[in-house]
Amino acid sequence: MVNLVQESNMLINTFSAASFMYLGYILWLKSYNDNTLANRWMALFLLFVGFLQLDDALGESGFYLQHPHLFNLLDLSIFAVSPILYFSVFHFTLPEQRISRRTILHFIPTFLLLLLSLPIHLLNRDELIELIKSDEALQIKLGTVEIIFYSILFMQCSTYLIFSLRKILRHQKQLRKISSNSAKTDLNWLKFFWIGISLMLLLWIAEVVFLDQTVMQQSGWGYLICCYYLGFYATKQKEIFPYAQKDLEAIAEIIQDKSHEVKPETEIEFQQKEQLRLLLEEKKPYLDPELSLPKLAQMMNCSTHELSSLINRGFERNFYQLINAYRIEESKRLLLEERLSHLNILAIGFEAGFNSKTTFNTTFKNHTGMSPLEYRKQHLLGD
Repeated sequence: MVNLVQESNMLINTFSAASFMYLGYILWLKSYNDNTLANRWMALFLLFVGFLQLDDALGESGFYLQHPHLFNLLDLSIFAVSPILYFSVFHFTLPEQRISRRTILHFIPTFLLLLLSLPIHLLNRDELIELIKSDEALQIKLGTVEIIFYSILFMQCSTYLIFSLRKILRHQKQLRKISSNSAKTDLNWLKFFWIGISLMLLLWIAEVVFLDQTVMQQSGWGYLICCYYLGFYATKQKEIFPYAQKDLEAIAEIIQDKSHEVKPETEIEFQQKEQLRLLLEEKKPYLDPELSLPKLAQMMNCSTHELSSLINRGFERNFYQLINAYRIEESKRLLLEERLSHLNILAIGFEAGFNSKTTFNTTFKNHTGMSPLEYRKQHLLGD
């Protein structure tokens, strides 16, 4: 019965490993079109997770007893998985950020594990087989060293997951400085991806705590389901910063700028503010649902950074707030136009430049204190 359980675990883990590696391959191909550096980090993350799953499968099959010199090689990446995930999230949230020398500091635990593992691979075949058998015995009960090892690993994983979530949430807040409709680029899909990784961490903890074949079998199915869950959300992503190369550096500065120094308004800025006001009122660029800060800067014949500063200082708002304020005024006008009374609320929102019913309803209620439907009914009844 035990052999049947082990064989079942081996098959599940093998299929799971292949699925993670294939998903990594898909994201590597996707990196040629969208979010290049971020997707390559994510592909590497999925590849290493696949290695860990494959290591479990090989252990269950008795492969290492036949090829002892390959023992523990796939496990050496275990401390690299969390930093790789973090750098994937990091590059999804910041344009034009390159790998720096400090990046290597995050992989010091991986290098240390590699060094500590070197003596193991200097052992002869018989000694390695004895070591593998003793490692299998630890699957029944953990020793002190193993408890310390797994505790450190759990703290590392948890820390990087927390930092990754903070990056995503900060991105969603900062994106409003450059985008008027952030539904496609707000990384909500990555939040669901993060949830999937967190569930995998909980499954791994359950394996370590219970050390039970049945639990391991169930967790194997759990990893497989999580893989397809991750794939569903990862393949839905869009290019986060679809802007020209010349704009990306300015966008990076705008996103990372936490505060704006308040200075007296100059005559030139006053003229630019009036120019922007006329542009918004006469040409109504806000009706374009894909309007972005770089696109509006091009219409103003100024740099992206200059326009961002002008909006912040001249209108005391960010780009998202300014554009959607104009959209709300436009939607209020359209809601009360008799010739458009046949249009439903969603159609009015699209006409005003919104690209999502949720965004339209939420933004409208924040500005007016009522939903678009309530606004239309109240004012039409008042007439």
